[in-house]
Amino acid sequence: MTIDDQLRRLDPARDVPEGLVRSPRAVATLARVTATGPGTGPSPRSRRRKRTARFVLAGVVASAGVVAAPILGSGNAAFATWDAKPRPATTQEAAENARSCAEWTGVSLGSYEPKVVEVRGSWVMTYLASAGSEAQCLRSTILTPEFPEGEGQAQSGPLAPTPAADALATVGVMETSGGVTNTQFVVGGKAGTAVAGIVFESQGLHVQATVKNGRFTAWWPRRKPSTIFGRLMENTGYNGSPNPRITITLKNGRTITGHIKDYDVNH
Repeated sequence: MTIDDQLRRLDPARDVPEGLVRSPRAVATLARVTATGPGTGPSPRSRRRKRTARFVLAGVVASAGVVAAPILGSGNAAFATWDAKPRPATTQEAAENARSCAEWTGVSLGSYEPKVVEVRGSWVMTYLASAGSEAQCLRSTILTPEFPEGEGQAQSGPLAPTPAADALATVGVMETSGGVTNTQFVVGGKAGTAVAGIVFESQGLHVQATVKNGRFTAWWPRRKPSTIFGRLMENTGYNGSPNPRITITLKNGRTITGHIKDYDVNH
């Protein structure tokens, strides 16, 4: 396989259907973006403080362009407190972060309820869900003048379908940026009724997911490959996101191994 082939595999838009690219909505969006003059969008500071995205099911997530990623170094000092094994949030932490996530994603806590709130070091992952939609937020608890509400990432979209008892349902792993220099992999979705635990293996990390209320969620900092070849050979392959190996432990003690791509409802 040539380097060109390797790079094409990393193209997030390689599998976008032609009909979607040329749909009236896509054309209108492109026209609106290209018609926007310089300086009319949000300030760089507001973009760095909080990023919000929407996702949809059935393979209609599309992205244009190629984003270069760092290729040197082994990690990021900002994640020195990160823990591969999360702890449950306290009642106060859960309430505060559910409120923040609802505000960031524009949903109402009257119709959405917290399904999972987990803590890893100084970062909190919150998973809200309603009858037909969900919202996930990753937020730093360290407040600074630059990030008065805590830097982080938020995303929302429709619920994934209910999986089989021993399976998962997810829209895949999202590669996100919270703030200026930090990059994280975030994953969440529905867990079958027989699922007791999930461990993700990514870049030498073994990340224990939180499984609660029929949902699961996990996240981990990106570890940067030390060479260009390492970046090209990284275990990627769909939507520009990683495809980590997973081990699912069922309530009867049986384990199932595979990759998260096997449970991606958009694939």
